[in-house]
Amino acid sequence: MDLSKKVFGANVSKEIIKYFDDLQRGGFDVELNPLSETVNRDYETYLGDRTPYARMWTAVNVREEVEKSFTGPSPQGGGKNFGKTYVYSINENREGSYNPNELDSLTTQMRSAFETGFGSNPISFDVNYRPQLDNNQFLKPTAGITSINSKSEGAVGALRRTTVNFIVHNKQDFDNIFLPFFLKPGATVFVDFGWSDKALSLYNPESLISVDNPSMNDFYKRVYDTTLVEKDIKKGLQTTLTGQVTKYDVTVDDKGSFSCTLEFVSSNYALLDKTVSDDNNLKFIFKNAIEEMLMNYYLNLTGISPTKDNDVELLSVSERKKLVRDFFDEETNLNKNETLGLVDLSSIKAGVFYQNLIDGANDEDRLDEKESLYMSYGLFEDLFLNNFISFWEFTDDAGELINREKSDEPFSNSFSSQNSYVRFDKDLLDLQSLKFRSSDERTSFLYPEIWDDSYNKTKPVGNKDTEDDKIKRRIPLRDLFISVPTISEAFERSTNVNDALEFIFDKIYEDSANIINIKMIQNNEAQTSITFQDVNVEADKFGADNEDILTFDLTSGNSVVLNSDLKFETPKAGLSSMIAIGNIDNLTVFDELELIKFNFLNAVSTENRKFKVQHLPFYGDLPSKLKAIDVNFDKFNFSQEQIGEMKTLIGDSPSAPKNTQDRYNTFIENRKAKIAEAKQTPSSTSNEPEGAPENPNQPTETDDGRQIFYSDSERDKRLLDAKINNFVSSNENSISPVMPITLSLKLYGNNFLGIGDFFTVNFLPKHYQDRVYFQIVGVDHSIETSMWDTTYTTVMRLKSTEKYSTKVNTKSAEKRPKTEFSKTLTDKISEESHKGTMPSLSNPLLSAMTKRIVEIDRGTNKIITKSPIVSEIPKLSVSFLQHTYNPKERSNEIEKTSVTLNGEEKGRITKEKLAISVSMPEVYSVGTLAYHVVISNLLMGDDIIDWEKVKKDNEKFKPKFAVPLNATLPIRLLKPNFIFILPRLDKNGEINKENKINYKDSILGGWDNIDKAVWEAFSDELDENEKPVDEKIKNTKQNLSTHIIKPDGQSLIFSSFVFFHSIVWRIDQENDTDFINIKISGHSDVSVLSDIHIPKKYFKQGVTAQSFIDRLRRDYVTQRENVPLDDYFDSLQRENPGFPFTGPNDPNKIIPEGNYYVTTQFGSHSSAAAARKALAAAYGFNSYNAYKSGRNTEKRKQDWLDRPAIW
Repeated sequence: MDLSKKVFGANVSKEIIKYFDDLQRGGFDVELNPLSETVNRDYETYLGDRTPYARMWTAVNVREEVEKSFTGPSPQGGGKNFGKTYVYSINENREGSYNPNELDSLTTQMRSAFETGFGSNPISFDVNYRPQLDNNQFLKPTAGITSINSKSEGAVGALRRTTVNFIVHNKQDFDNIFLPFFLKPGATVFVDFGWSDKALSLYNPESLISVDNPSMNDFYKRVYDTTLVEKDIKKGLQTTLTGQVTKYDVTVDDKGSFSCTLEFVSSNYALLDKTVSDDNNLKFIFKNAIEEMLMNYYLNLTGISPTKDNDVELLSVSERKKLVRDFFDEETNLNKNETLGLVDLSSIKAGVFYQNLIDGANDEDRLDEKESLYMSYGLFEDLFLNNFISFWEFTDDAGELINREKSDEPFSNSFSSQNSYVRFDKDLLDLQSLKFRSSDERTSFLYPEIWDDSYNKTKPVGNKDTEDDKIKRRIPLRDLFISVPTISEAFERSTNVNDALEFIFDKIYEDSANIINIKMIQNNEAQTSITFQDVNVEADKFGADNEDILTFDLTSGNSVVLNSDLKFETPKAGLSSMIAIGNIDNLTVFDELELIKFNFLNAVSTENRKFKVQHLPFYGDLPSKLKAIDVNFDKFNFSQEQIGEMKTLIGDSPSAPKNTQDRYNTFIENRKAKIAEAKQTPSSTSNEPEGAPENPNQPTETDDGRQIFYSDSERDKRLLDAKINNFVSSNENSISPVMPITLSLKLYGNNFLGIGDFFTVNFLPKHYQDRVYFQIVGVDHSIETSMWDTTYTTVMRLKSTEKYSTKVNTKSAEKRPKTEFSKTLTDKISEESHKGTMPSLSNPLLSAMTKRIVEIDRGTNKIITKSPIVSEIPKLSVSFLQHTYNPKERSNEIEKTSVTLNGEEKGRITKEKLAISVSMPEVYSVGTLAYHVVISNLLMGDDIIDWEKVKKDNEKFKPKFAVPLNATLPIRLLKPNFIFILPRLDKNGEINKENKINYKDSILGGWDNIDKAVWEAFSDELDENEKPVDEKIKNTKQNLSTHIIKPDGQSLIFSSFVFFHSIVWRIDQENDTDFINIKISGHSDVSVLSDIHIPKKYFKQGVTAQSFIDRLRRDYVTQRENVPLDDYFDSLQRENPGFPFTGPNDPNKIIPEGNYYVTTQFGSHSSAAAARKALAAAYGFNSYNAYKSGRNTEKRKQDWLDRPAIW
């Protein structure tokens, strides 16, 4: 079976399911077409009538060594010509038994062949079979195999260890054949076995070995590269194993026969047990030189030849690493169009990326130390694993290099992951672009956003494009970026390659919240190479309601199952956790994945019913997590009675040192002094380090009993969201958790099923059968003289759509844990979201008034690979955060903050107002000016803010335009709902030069062609640089809301463009006031106004984060380039917007309720409902309901993907 062409975790083919059904009814017809309805099946032939066969063979090539002066052809490995190849086997039944002829020894035969073959008549390149019993004067029988045991090793059977027991009766055969060629460490042997049947034939080794190709690549392809099809079902009834001998044992019995035991391992062992040490330079390469090698690779890509400095050895390793890091850091700082933390297009193509975490000044400490170089796994595999670990060199007799064997063929002895996927998760991708705080750790991996045109040119079988992979929740492993420091640490800590790779993948598993779980697996049954598979990447199983699943019959007399063993494994957390979890009736999230699995097992073990069942006696429930500040130290003070009891038990207590009391008295005095000092000097900032225990008053449950988890960083929250979405949520996009239950099935021998295949059994309770399946993680074979049996080791997995079935029959959507920002993070986000506000408008009490902050939506532009313009089109991102302010509830925090403010800050104190303002750069660029124009139109038009409602709700303070007269007027003196503007014209229709903040100085001032001060001293006219800028602004269209009042007598101001400057909003003093914080990122130009605050009740209904950010980029780029780009951006909108019929569990949903409920623009349609109607019409239905009744969700998704014209 060629596993590289088989999707890991896909359902077993219909042919194999049908064949197993036949076997379980007693049929055994190898030639049978399982799916044919015309075949008359004869079940009289019983499987038990069959006996197994087995054969072991090896091939050796023998060449005459030659002098260095020899000029003839020299093949790989040296020698004259290609010599002769001999095949030796056991259980071949080709021997002439009891043949008494006495022939020369094997060595003599070889020497004679060479002596007569070379010269004018070179020997032929034949492959010859060498029989046993060439010298059998005592009439001994041929050697024979007595048993074979083969076991898969590794988490999911990547490796194989096989033991062959055989007996040799003829001593000369033992000396000349078995001892030198089989019982030889490192020798390659092949073992074939299967069921005896007239329809089964065995290949002839001589016919498959090419003498001039000693690597035997063609042999492996012809033996193993055969998929199971209905006409080749016999491949499942025979098997070939191969590998290298690692040890053997020989005993001589009383009859003079040699009882031999030979153990060999699959060839891919050689890749993993290679030592990592200074002797073979591997430790040096990965610890000291990897960064510099990547820089040289990058330079070569860009056409620059790296130069070598002879004195470079004088630098320490850390100095050289820092130089390389500074090079990449400067390289990334040059590109301002890229979002910090996301892999840019050029890096995706090169396979090398430097993650820059800070852009200029940043308040976060030591972030620069956490910046890291990353490389794609494909580059790591090609440039390092297959260049320094898996290569094999061939030399001639003089030691000269002939060839360096390194191949991406699945049968070569190499790392070959070209067909491997890992799980893709949108939350983990979004996490990469979030603000990196000092409490965050560098992640060991990064997703690229697209991977169609990447370093990895060889995509896995079945790969279409990035969008299709994202829908299937997967990404090619070779396109995943891995942290170079993680790789260096892995090889520095490890003693062999296996441990290093496991360290890397374990770190990715940990950093991904257990979502990416990469394991080593076999590429094919030859097991010569190593590939990798994320076991959480699952094929779309159970998609069709009537899909057949292989089910083994364990109860009837005709079962092909010989034995079954179901085992439960105790979680690492132990018995106390098992007892407590057994009493939980809600979906609960635990820090340890093992406890989450056990909680699911607790849920699936009970039928759907509205009863709560608990074992007696009650032991209570799991306690909430104790935090340091929650601990009541009084509980640890013992009563005098308890002290007396302890003294009685202890006996004579040790006497305390004389100064103990004095030291304790000093401790008490110091503690009192510190307490007094703390009372007299209140502090506005906590002395606790980041990550200290949270305020214990924060609730741990919602009113309806859902868990609440608090995060200390945005990345931490997104990671927790990803964990909940994948492991707790119950939908087709979540992960099927592995239960702490294993099932071993021993069957009549077969080779039909492989690692990753799944099945169920008929002896499970009904509510188990509907919810679980068993996935194969190990395949073992045992062959004896009369029987071949195969053992499948499996793990139980819970169907991803069946996790909701808890004791109280409550769906997970109703009990989904809630994630919130911690109080520390809430204060930080609140403070940062107002940093851009000009000082006079900044309210120093906003953070203290903030009750909570919740992310409600987010959106990101599609990355542009082919721009219609010369300059790049940036990819912008936006988050919609809901800030809740309540001065009344937060009065204590307001009071604490107030006493820490200086005089200037106290002059701005107000509990009633919140303001936003633009942050005008000293010198405008084309980009910042374009962004200011666009953001002015958005905020003062009717698309984002419902100005009509603002006007209706505020009779006293109606929305009104105003020109800022004083730049230092404090916020507390300004009226709410006033929109301050910077008009191009003044009230007389002239270029506005009035007031301290004006259009001429603030907007156009940076475009002067001479010193600004000198120019202003002599002229008020626009210079030659300012005129074209002003002309462009003059011709810019603007649609101001008619619900905003314009001042009387200033109509000329609004005859031309007006720039937004600031606005003041009102905060309710008694109740919660919710604001939508629109947080924009992705380009330096957005710093003009990256945090917008709008009262939620005035935020325009139907505006989603995605529609907002798409509109913003469209208008910004069009304004910046001054060219019409409507058609281009319209074409982007025709890209797949998502499925118009999915609910809240869709990870790519546009709004929190799910795409089904989108009432605004959906692709090229006015709403999701219109898109659904178009989909139904495309398939000939008059209504969506009629269309839906005939197609399940998976079919509807495929229909949508097959009709891009309706997007």
